Amino acid sequence: MPDLPPFESPTVQAHKRQRFWQILAPMMLVILLALIAGGFTLAANPSQTRPGADVAVIWLVAPLMLFALLCMAVLGGMIYAIARLTQIAPRYTLQAQNFALRFVAGVKRGADVAVKPVVWLEQARAVLKSLFKL
Repeated sequence: MPDLPPFESPTVQAHKRQRFWQILAPMMLVILLALIAGGFTLAANPSQTRPGADVAVIWLVAPLMLFALLCMAVLGGMIYAIARLTQIAPRYTLQAQNFALRFVAGVKRGADVAVKPVVWLEQARAVLKSLFKL
């Protein structure tokens, strides 16, 4: 099978242009800005960068501490809810179990009533068949 040249439709060409201007160019710009900021940081005097580093650490840690506090509050609420639920659950689970057992017994009775005529007819047919076979 010969190698065919790639098909370049107008939509494929437009996609390639959009990929460059909407994805690659912004990424390269951000990388360039990060490298420039890193260069300025390396060129700065260490005594001048220490307070900035401390402030940056505070801004990085504060949201994490708030998120951890929220998680601890949710966990504490869940523990409290489970403790309360385990105190009241046995009474209601017993009621649910009794209801399920009564429901099963009712379904069995209903099934027996529904099948009883069919079983009776099959027994009568078997008896008649055995009598006339003699």
